[in-house]
Amino acid sequence: MAAVRRLTGDDHLSHEFATTWPTYDLDAKTKTLLSYASKLTETPSLVGEEDIKVLADAGWNEKAIWEMSALISFFNYSGRLEAASGLPQDKIPEGARLAEAGKD
Repeated sequence: MAAVRRLTGDDHLSHEFATTWPTYDLDAKTKTLLSYASKLTETPSLVGEEDIKVLADAGWNEKAIWEMSALISFFNYSGRLEAASGLPQDKIPEGARLAEAGKD
């Protein structure tokens, strides 16, 4: 979310951004990525070669397209797993001790 806050200049950006992003003044390359993310999330069976071509035409290279597809898919998977297990969305269970990235 920090990267999205940096892109939009909105330090108080919330999860509603997932549905309100079209109202933000974002560059075309970013809008293309977000449009693809929405389609891959909402109607994954409709994603095809034309979608990849649109991303490439917007300036995304093959590696970036693969990485964004993997990340979008992973977050969709983890969100659905949270929903199926009854965990509250985007909440860390009380008492969980998770290692901080970059810390030993």
